[in-house]
Amino acid sequence: MDFLDMSDLSLGPIVGGLAHDRAHLWGRANGSGVLHAWLGQMPDLSDAQIAATSLPLSAETGFAGVAPVMNLAPNTHYHFALTLNDSPPNPAQGEYPAFTTFPSPGERAPFAFAFGSCFRPTDQNGGQIFRALEARRQTDNLRFVLLIGDQIYADADAYNGIGKIAGSLQEYRNVYAYAWSRPPLRQLLANLPAFMILDDHEVDNDWHWIDRSRRWATIPWRDQLWRWLRGRPPQERRLPRKRVQDALQAYWEHQGMHAPGFELPPQINLAGQYTLSSEDPGSLAYSFTCGAAAFFVLDTRTMRVKNRRERSMLGEGQWQALEAWLLAVKEAYPVKFLVTSNALLFQMWLDIFPDRWWGFPEERERLLHFLSANGIEGVYLLTGDLHSAHAVSAGLYGPRGRTLPLWEFCSTPFEAKPNWLARYTYLPMRSRWVKKTRRYFTLDQWNFGVVRVNFAEKRRPRVRFEVYGEKGELLGEAGD
Repeated sequence: MDFLDMSDLSLGPIVGGLAHDRAHLWGRANGSGVLHAWLGQMPDLSDAQIAATSLPLSAETGFAGVAPVMNLAPNTHYHFALTLNDSPPNPAQGEYPAFTTFPSPGERAPFAFAFGSCFRPTDQNGGQIFRALEARRQTDNLRFVLLIGDQIYADADAYNGIGKIAGSLQEYRNVYAYAWSRPPLRQLLANLPAFMILDDHEVDNDWHWIDRSRRWATIPWRDQLWRWLRGRPPQERRLPRKRVQDALQAYWEHQGMHAPGFELPPQINLAGQYTLSSEDPGSLAYSFTCGAAAFFVLDTRTMRVKNRRERSMLGEGQWQALEAWLLAVKEAYPVKFLVTSNALLFQMWLDIFPDRWWGFPEERERLLHFLSANGIEGVYLLTGDLHSAHAVSAGLYGPRGRTLPLWEFCSTPFEAKPNWLARYTYLPMRSRWVKKTRRYFTLDQWNFGVVRVNFAEKRRPRVRFEVYGEKGELLGEAGD
């Protein structure tokens, strides 16, 4: 497939917010204008028509925008172009990018998707693993990809393209421009719809709020000390609220803007900018469905609070949305995916600064108890962050003596330093709601994950997890 000239756009296009009847087409330009979304079913778009336009692109949102395409047909293949003018795309340009809408909600249709996290390109030629993922997309008809954290490393001054730790809105935007302009990633995202959520490096390493009202934030003392020893300036050793605001604004422009509808939408001002509210807005969590599978994408970062008296991760608004969602999909959707940037079942005894779910034991127990007490089956956790891939299963105590299977699949990193210690420091979790756990594998090289969902009449769905390396080789597999 030809890679098309996208000179109108500095980044993109990206297909976000995909459903059975809509898609959010995202792009970032170098200046003002309006995005025009052209759709057709001919590969050369000789039948193209304007399907949607964006709001005017402005400097306040980094000249990023979304053209929301509505009223599409379920399970239908569309080719598209995203331009800054109302002139029809040139049919002679070759085959245009494409996406396929999802099956109707509840339809028991098999499908496969990819997921992973942690992309820190080592140099200008970074992102080669996305070529392997693109090949897998074509051979396996992958429907979408979940990018579940650390889509940029704003704090990695040696790798982020700006030579310093990002400290302003423009610098965060520049890091996105550097990482997301790697040709293999850009070509992949033009042809594979994406759902995204942030982890810590979109702001700073292992950052958190000190107070529930989100006025004061910090990074761990070890990072402050290390930056001091490296002679980094004082502004790179602190995390003022303004820097968090800038980082989340850049996140909104590049990742949040094209997401599906949020469970409890964040506040957006009249200029289209993300507002960092001191109240509990339910964070950036959202949900979507693909046929008979339901997904809840957790935000484990923007409401995270740590102080001497309190340790909380999700915030009460997000908890209420999550629990209501679990009850709503319990019977309606036989397969349920909880997408969390941090591992829950996989813990490590050497983790001195617990930043994942095991560092928030009350919230981990709350989730496991809710699943157990309500007899919620068919739940799969998708996670990243650890810089190693794994598959772990657990059996939860269910009502009337039943055992409820719970799986955790982890794929990471796309491109960052692998964590070779993870396989040796794994510690089986202990919980009053868990009968037993089993680890199937731990892998410590660059990788991406593929999940295959299959349905059979009057039988429990089958969900399989496969891990592939940077050359497309199969590294491990597990599942039902």
